[in-house]
Amino acid sequence: MHGARDWIFAVLFVAWSATPWMLVVLAWRKWARSRAPILEDLIDDPALLGGQILATVSCCALIPLWLTAIPRWESWPNVAIEYGMIASGVSAVVALFILPFGLRRAKWLSFASCSLNAGLVFTLLLASAE
Repeated sequence: MHGARDWIFAVLFVAWSATPWMLVVLAWRKWARSRAPILEDLIDDPALLGGQILATVSCCALIPLWLTAIPRWESWPNVAIEYGMIASGVSAVVALFILPFGLRRAKWLSFASCSLNAGLVFTLLLASAE
């Protein structure tokens, strides 16, 4: 049986890894709503668009962490998880340098998302080093 400490860590991990997804979705929604015609001036704010794409990559690259929780895929090679963490960390750090130059306020949602992802990757790397 799992102890209370294990459940607390599990809930914190789920909340910490799900929050960036919600922030990126909200940022994409704000970006889409700010556009009158869809294809007119598609890239009027390249820093925001590039940061949004990198924030999305940062969230999606952590999917191998979730796949190993499924019993069928728990024997997935650790190399896939390591590459996912590297891709997530690098894209989050690059987005953290690009997003402050965006013009719209939605950039802070993606900025917070990338900060959470970079923190999660750093924490997981520290935990695996022990």
